[in-house]
Order: sequence, then structure tokens, then C-alpha cells
Amino acid sequence: MRQDFPPRPSTVLAPDEARTYPVRVRALTGGGLAALVLILGAVILMAHEPATGDAEPIRGRFRRQPAPVSSVAIAPDGRALAVAGSDGFLEIQDPSLGRPRRVHAGSGIPIRSVAFSPDGTTLASAGPGPDVNLWDAATGELRATMTGHSEPACSVAFSPDGRTLASGSIAGRLKLWDVEDGQELIPLAGHSDEVRGLAFAPDGRTLASGSFDGTIKLWNLASGGEASTVRGDGKGRRVYCVAFSPDGKTLAFGVGATPFGEKGMVMLWDLAARRERSRTPGQSSFSAVAFAPDGRTLASGGGDRVVKLWDIETGKERATLVGHEGYIESIVFFPDGRTLVTGGQDDLVGLFDLSPGAKTSHRL
Repeated sequence: MRQDFPPRPSTVLAPDEARTYPVRVRALTGGGLAALVLILGAVILMAHEPATGDAEPIRGRFRRQPAPVSSVAIAPDGRALAVAGSDGFLEIQDPSLGRPRRVHAGSGIPIRSVAFSPDGTTLASAGPGPDVNLWDAATGELRATMTGHSEPACSVAFSPDGRTLASGSIAGRLKLWDVEDGQELIPLAGHSDEVRGLAFAPDGRTLASGSFDGTIKLWNLASGGEASTVRGDGKGRRVYCVAFSPDGKTLAFGVGATPFGEKGMVMLWDLAARRERSRTPGQSSFSAVAFAPDGRTLASGGGDRVVKLWDIETGKERATLVGHEGYIESIVFFPDGRTLVTGGQDDLVGLFDLSPGAKTSHRL
């Protein structure tokens, strides 16, 4: 159990401030982002120019899920959104429709991570349990199950060509799989604790893995060996998440808070120079980071219940996204970079319109 959780706020939305449109999770069905969120009838997205840094916080629209949300993912074409949770539910939405497209029943065993293949046809999930599953993103049918982990899987990531899937477990084991036949390719040994963050470099030659053992490892996939190790902040704090910039030159990762009062932070690592580029001011632990498609903005979220948008060049804060009631576990940008989706342990999925002057949310 995390020790760096923030306390839940003392107030929540009153019945007349929001209406809930529940989606019963019973078996992968019907699509549309409109059935994904809890619609906040009285809340509008605040008009905001991201570059100013002093605008009012952007408040999203939310939908309460049946359990804490552990992961969200967007298909590369922006036509599908996947949401997974701690009770094993898995939901796939279609932004063009007003109802869920595919829903998989909660099993009571967590699904900790989901990722779409580059062509958007397949959804991978870490879990339930030790299984790594491949789902047909259009029909919701289970395509394949990889069973090489002996302990719960907690992270998955596709290579840019879609031919390889990486998965990490809570025991620190890291595996590469052939997506076509489901066979294990290479076991990568080196972590001693949970592998929470996984990301392939845009050129597909390097895999980054972030672990609770306090390290980020950069794997040379051509040789199958470990290329280098980044020691996080150098103090052994848990690494929760990793992300490559679109140009592949920068790696972002989030580290946790310490029992001694040191707050978490997001760090940017210059891959060519092999040194720290910048870090954010200390906040609660960070569980999620994501680069905007244009590479100019980084989104981060975690224990402070807010998402921060950072200017990559200056390191300054651009905006704060508010509305979550608890720990934020997952963040993802839509391909156009103007919409961001979040998932949290408060059972909420949030949608934020980042367009300057936006008054209403896209449909979820």
C-alpha cells in the first residue's frame, strides 16, 4: 500500500452539481466517449491560454467508474479509448459514438496497464493476474494470452512497429514477446522490484523501464543486453513512470516521495549527453507522465490530485488541470494534442479540453 497518498478532500460534488451516467461493466460492448465520463452538468472547462502560466485552472469533465482506474490508453488514430481498473474491468470507447463500444467484466483481479498497438487493432493488458492479454480492439475478443510471468504483471508497452510487446511484473521481471505468435523473445534481468514504467524509444531500438528499485534501465534491443542505468534522483526513490519525447532525445520519469518528507518530482534526462536536463519543483509522488504529440509540453500527475502541464524548453508550469478527488494513476494525450484523459484511484476518468478558449468538453 502506498504511504504517500494525499488525504481525500472533505467535500465532493453535491447531487445537483453533477449527474452520474453509470456504465455497467458486463462483457467487451458498444462505444463512444460519451458513455465514458461522469458528466458534470454545472461545470465548464475554463478558458485558458496554455502559454501564459497564470490562467485559471482547467476543470475537466468526469465519469465515476465502478472501481479505481489504473490505466487509460488512446488508439493512435484517436478513435478508441481504453480504461482499465483495479477490479479487473476493461472498457473500450469510441469517440464518435455516444455509448460504450466494448466492455469486459471485472474479475476482481486488477488490470494494471493497457496499451494499444500502433495500428490500433489490438489492445494489450497487464493482467488480470500474471497474464498478459491481447484483445481485439474492434470486437473485444481475447486474441492471445502470454503466461510467462509467475507473479502479477503491472506494465505493458508496444514497440513502434507493433511486432514486439514488453511487459513488467511486480517482482521486477521484464519480458519481450512476439506479438504474432505470443512466444517469449528475451527475458531482461536487472530490476529487483516492481517494473511500473515501460516505454519504447520512437526508433524502436531502446526500451526504458522504470522500477521501484529506484532505477531506470535503457535496454539495447539489438543486443538484448542492458545499455545503461539511470539512478533516478540518486536517492533510491521509487520510479513510477517513464516516457520518451516524440523526437527520442529526452526521457521523462517520475519518482516518489520519501518517508522523510522529501517530495516527489518529475525529471527530464538528456539521452545523448547522459545527464539530467531539468526537474520539476517537489510535489507528491508522480505516477504518470506523458508528452504532448508536438513534444513541447509534458503532463504529469500523481498524489497531488492535479495534472501539471510543463513547458519543455523553459521548465515552467503552463497550466493546472483540476477535478480529481484522489491519486492520479494514468495520463494520455489524444493524437491532436488538444485533449487529455486521466484516470485515478478516486474511481474517476477525466477529460480535459486544452484548446485555447475552450468552453465545452469533447464528448466522452
